[in-house]
Amino acid sequence: MAMAALLGLSLGYTLLAHANEILVIGDSWAGPIGGQLRIVLTENGHADVPIRMTPYWGGPRNLDSPEGFAALSGWLEHWPDVTHVYMMMGQNNWLCCWDTSMIGSQAEADLFASIITHTDAVLDHILSIRPDLRIVWTAGEYFRPHHLGTPAQVNANHDRLAALAVDISSTRQELTFLDWNGLFQVTYGFDGVQYSIYDPPDPIPAGDPSLPDASLPSPYVAYPEQRPAHPTEAGYKVMAQAIYDEYFAAELTANPFQINAGLSDAWYNPETSGQGFLITVFPDIGQMFLAWFTFDSERPAEGVTAQLGEPGHRWLTAQGPYADHQAVLDVWVSSGGVFDSAEPPVTRDKDGEIVVEFSGCNSGTVSYDIASVDRQGVIPIERVALDNVALCEALAAQLQAE
Repeated sequence: MAMAALLGLSLGYTLLAHANEILVIGDSWAGPIGGQLRIVLTENGHADVPIRMTPYWGGPRNLDSPEGFAALSGWLEHWPDVTHVYMMMGQNNWLCCWDTSMIGSQAEADLFASIITHTDAVLDHILSIRPDLRIVWTAGEYFRPHHLGTPAQVNANHDRLAALAVDISSTRQELTFLDWNGLFQVTYGFDGVQYSIYDPPDPIPAGDPSLPDASLPSPYVAYPEQRPAHPTEAGYKVMAQAIYDEYFAAELTANPFQINAGLSDAWYNPETSGQGFLITVFPDIGQMFLAWFTFDSERPAEGVTAQLGEPGHRWLTAQGPYADHQAVLDVWVSSGGVFDSAEPPVTRDKDGEIVVEFSGCNSGTVSYDIASVDRQGVIPIERVALDNVALCEALAAQLQAE
């Protein structure tokens, strides 16, 4: 295919930019938190990030089963564009099986070990399907007074489980664990009313340095009618805000994509079909080369002709280093040559700067500042053809895993 035809090709579909998408799985808290997270994302300028909600599934013990693995596989197949998985689970596995007689015993240690083992199996299954996914895990909050024991006993149990979860996340690059224990205490404080014998008799303001205190329950305001296991809607939003502040704010703002050799291709802007770019990435030397096939800033006068090609044709080259998702290139203008000849010699003059940024394997921008004509602008680009997308995605996943 001739270059002019290649650069003038109009695709019959639109290539989508890399986007974030969140899959929420887990216990009975997962759905309400996911619903509030959707609100928090909208309030923070991320209304375009989809939240994919799965049915209640209990916890890692349940998901670590043939039926659970089938559900996980089905969800990831149904939502192939998911980039992050949020797991809210862990506490159901000990709520059903723990009591105060187990404190400090081998039975308690075995219960905690089983929760970790099941969670590891769930993580392994998810990543066996989608090794590029980022996973964030939370395991609950301090309860109100609970039938399992005193706040001090139950909260200490929460803290021991969280410590084990932190250990897991420290060994798995793709996993982040957020320890929320005491979040409601810090957020709400205590009003000094003893709704139960465990509430402090004197007020403790929100954010007091004595909080969180594992000997105290969660504040009454976080649990309607002293329900021991399900927060209020406002409480769920507190948790959703925390997961945004501590995790998704950075994840959704940052561009984790890294330039790789799979981006080497022909690129163009459909709005200016008939001109475009050839981009080549050289990973070994960390350089990018760009050739821009375009036209003069004004049309030539009527009657101006050329022996070969069109008199308004212009081509520029640019080269420079890249890092992460961005390349900063010097623009060079070649002049003085004759078709397929070394005489007279070609000269090259620097003429501005081009910054190339990629948000994914199918989209990017070319920002230019051409000194000689004092022109600046930003051009959205997409591939002319999709043949190299699979290679780019494979290399991107490999770089992300390193």
